[in-house]
Amino acid sequence: MDCTTSTGWKRPPHEHARSFCAPQGARPFNSRFPYISYIDQLSNADLSNYNGLQAILTARNYHGLSFTAGYTYAHALDDVSGNFTASVPLDSTRPKLQYASSNFDIRHRLTLTTTYSLPSKKSRAQLLEGWQLNSVLAIQGGLPWGPVETSNDLTGTGENGNFSYYGTTWNFFGNADDFKGTPNGLPFFSRATNATCLAQARALDGGAAAGLAQAALTNLGCYQKGGSLLMPAAYGSYGNGLRNSFRGAPFRNWDLSLTKGWKFRERLTAQFRAEVFNILNHPNFAIQAANSNPTTPGATGFGCACSTPDNARQNPVLGSGGNRAMQLGMKLIF
Repeated sequence: MDCTTSTGWKRPPHEHARSFCAPQGARPFNSRFPYISYIDQLSNADLSNYNGLQAILTARNYHGLSFTAGYTYAHALDDVSGNFTASVPLDSTRPKLQYASSNFDIRHRLTLTTTYSLPSKKSRAQLLEGWQLNSVLAIQGGLPWGPVETSNDLTGTGENGNFSYYGTTWNFFGNADDFKGTPNGLPFFSRATNATCLAQARALDGGAAAGLAQAALTNLGCYQKGGSLLMPAAYGSYGNGLRNSFRGAPFRNWDLSLTKGWKFRERLTAQFRAEVFNILNHPNFAIQAANSNPTTPGATGFGCACSTPDNARQNPVLGSGGNRAMQLGMKLIF
């Protein structure tokens, strides 16, 4: 379909043609290649890097106590976090705008494993012998996340659904720490009902009573938490929000176990174990990719940290983040 004339842009006469030619005119290379819609380039152009500081402190059998403490301070950045992933930058003229913290970037992580052999005393049936206390503690910062717009073509280029899942066409103003996510999602305000969002949209429109920023706000609404705002960019423009610009909630987990051993012969030992996982019953929720689209607000929508990591990965038995669990066991060592 021809969307141009010798004098430039031509509006097609029917609705189907308009839906095709509007994105075509907004594409960055339309003036040079008006007969091409998508221009895809396949290459190994994505970058990633990781820098980290690791520290370990170990104590071995100090009055029955042994422990290993580890701390990591790191930063992982990349263009795309998945392996063998085909992606198209939201803004093809500035592909490096998607270079940011990777999906698995954990800035701080602390682990502590301890084993304490309680003092023994000769007693009947070895009741005061062979007791051991074990503990595993893990604390880490939240994983990065950010708005991923795939429902609306705000830029007018038609790239929002073409694997462009790493940029955003929304604007963010304020402190990123305000948008950590909650079990009920982030506070949403439909249309132009939020006075702060409306004032910001008018500022983007240069103070005019109406404009493309206010039109986008009216159609899509905005989010406000604390003094921070997330709102759609003006139609035909890109937002200032970067990929993975927010952080989820931190992860904290403490497991504890108690063991008792009975020695029957030189090579035969029976060991009883009582294990408690997540002993404090501390809830750990994560924001999933499905909760990153700002056009789906609500209790299960944008910013909803409503899944524990184990259930989110569909592995509640071997995963982490579930509620307190206890188990008893007996084994023979020979």
